[in-house]
Amino acid sequence: MHALPCLLGSPRSTARASNNDTQHVTNAIIHTHPIYTYILSLHCNPCLSLTVAYCSAMENPGSFGAGCRLLLALLVIAFARPCHSSLYHLPPPVMIYHAGAVLDGAVPVSVLYYGAFSPHQKAIVADFLLSLSPRGRQPQHHWFGAPGPAPAPSVARWWETVDRYVRKADRDPPRVLLASQVHDEACSLGKTLSRLQVERLAVRLGVAPGGVAVVLTAADVAVEGQCSSACGAHGASAPGGAAHVWVGNAAVQCPGRCAWPFHPAEGAAYGARHAPGRSGRGGETLRAPNGDVGVDGMLVNLAAMLAGAVTNPYGHGFFQGDPGAPVEVAAACPGVYGRGAYPGYPGAVRLDTVTGAGYNVVGRNGRKYLVPALVDPDNYSCIIMS
Repeated sequence: MHALPCLLGSPRSTARASNNDTQHVTNAIIHTHPIYTYILSLHCNPCLSLTVAYCSAMENPGSFGAGCRLLLALLVIAFARPCHSSLYHLPPPVMIYHAGAVLDGAVPVSVLYYGAFSPHQKAIVADFLLSLSPRGRQPQHHWFGAPGPAPAPSVARWWETVDRYVRKADRDPPRVLLASQVHDEACSLGKTLSRLQVERLAVRLGVAPGGVAVVLTAADVAVEGQCSSACGAHGASAPGGAAHVWVGNAAVQCPGRCAWPFHPAEGAAYGARHAPGRSGRGGETLRAPNGDVGVDGMLVNLAAMLAGAVTNPYGHGFFQGDPGAPVEVAAACPGVYGRGAYPGYPGAVRLDTVTGAGYNVVGRNGRKYLVPALVDPDNYSCIIMS
């Protein structure tokens, strides 16, 4: 079973990747000397970087510290060259096709709500699934006069990237069909589940080969590995059989791990920004687009797991890295929801004009969602919905 790890990101480095020694020194400076960090973020001259490191190490309230500041001022003027490449950029996340099966054609999806879910919460999930492969053409809007803001991308447009992966495997694009929704409010297996029990619940749905059984667990249900190692997972009981997906509501147990950016993230304080009126050290947060931090967070993880289940259902599809811990199409761009994203900041996304909630796609019944960036199957960049 492939899990979606609790990815919180790493501190934002302002050192040049080409100079390892300077990078190690400046990373240490960042935590204690914000003014020096600011200087380093604007300039990339190695002489200036090493001088900053030296002055930071020798900083004291005496005259020597004042001399260092004067020297730095002179160097900033002398080497006033903005650093346009000071941030370390990871290499493109290449998605390799391992010649295995993908889910194609009609993909029936059945959902089991395990525990207490309100009708509103179920509607959020159902509308998302029904938005992936809508029937018929999307309506075209024609405006007269001065053009207004461009409409938000649709959920179906986001899913088109998954279609492209399946086509690259020479298969027909997947058409997601919501086959059934089942409820187990009484929690027939209890409120503490092992991964094996989750798989047994998925089997109960009776999904045919080539389909996906989705198990969603309520906020008061604990699943093995939830929060400590994963926010969701997908797998298959047998090659060629039905795939299964599990995602838990983390609103109570670990919202900072599995419901960010709708809740402050745990431990992601470096370089983070905070939304107006929000405090803490968990980076910038957004209002949940459907007013439910737990379920809106589930949808982020459900979207990622469905993309993985279709493009790598049996472990030999599209992924990079070790087959035992594959990095799939939605996991290679962690924490990226809008342009300019970095650890602790989800990027520039659309904001609802009434509620101020953050979203990047619109689905059935005008419902808004936040979905993760997927890796482009052609150039391996992160595709951002904007």
